[in-house]
Amino acid sequence: MNGLRIAARVSRVAVGLVLIVSGAVKVWEPVLFYWEAVPYTQLLGLTNLWREIAILAVALAPFECALGVALAASWRPRWTLPVAAALLVFFLGLTTYAWIDGATEDCGCFGSLVQRSPGEAAVEDAVLVVVLAFGWWFGRGSVAIRGSRWFVLGVAVLSIGLTAARFLPEVERLDKSDLLPGVRLTGLEVQGVPHDLQRGTYLVELMSPRCPHCLDAIPKLNQLTEVPDLPRLVALTSFAQDSEQMVEFRREQETRYPVGSVSRTDFFRLTWKHGYPRLALIRDGVVQQVWERDQFPTAEAIRAAAAQP
Repeated sequence: MNGLRIAARVSRVAVGLVLIVSGAVKVWEPVLFYWEAVPYTQLLGLTNLWREIAILAVALAPFECALGVALAASWRPRWTLPVAAALLVFFLGLTTYAWIDGATEDCGCFGSLVQRSPGEAAVEDAVLVVVLAFGWWFGRGSVAIRGSRWFVLGVAVLSIGLTAARFLPEVERLDKSDLLPGVRLTGLEVQGVPHDLQRGTYLVELMSPRCPHCLDAIPKLNQLTEVPDLPRLVALTSFAQDSEQMVEFRREQETRYPVGSVSRTDFFRLTWKHGYPRLALIRDGVVQQVWERDQFPTAEAIRAAAAQP
């Protein structure tokens, strides 16, 4: 029986650590998590309240951290265990629904730390539910770590303060997209492009193979690739590399630059309220300057922008 109790305690600590890491990543990058929560609001049919729901999801991150600490410290298990179980079951249902519906490519569970599809997240959540149930059933009577109440409270206060400090100053981004000068493009996973946009200087175009304005911009962008001393040009779209739209695009268009794929969530946050095509100068992952479709720059303007420190 002692062995079962020890295993149960370990299982509760393990689930607690997962919640701590998951919550801490969201606390550290609340704006990124905000955008990752948006597809779930659409999935649930809450399109009229998507902003409010996404902000509520951000506010959930400090609670997730504190709950993880409470589980690891065995603080108030009569309350924390059922709350944690309900939260995990909710996550399991949500990720399973997203998996079936195909609403998003990234579950957003661990922010930019680890990329997980909704299907992978659903499996992991199911495992966590089983592990927590084991720790709940066989870990009855566990003694809380001394001083755990103050530790849980301290983590909660610290997480709330850090979330507010990192989210509130960036609220303007929520109205103008993440493609703003000075913003670091974290969590951007690109498929089909052999370049790391976090290192070096690039011209990045946001485009769609179905967009007439994007197709009209191809000749001008092709010309830019022939101008010496300009940053390398890379285009990004939300369509998968093997999608019918991209296959047709490659067959009909002759681009002299690579076209990579990003998630629909990333494409949405980079084009929000601006449309496309958009062109940005990016240095080591940080946006330096942005040009909209009706003001694409000349080669001289790009060269001058790239020369600025």
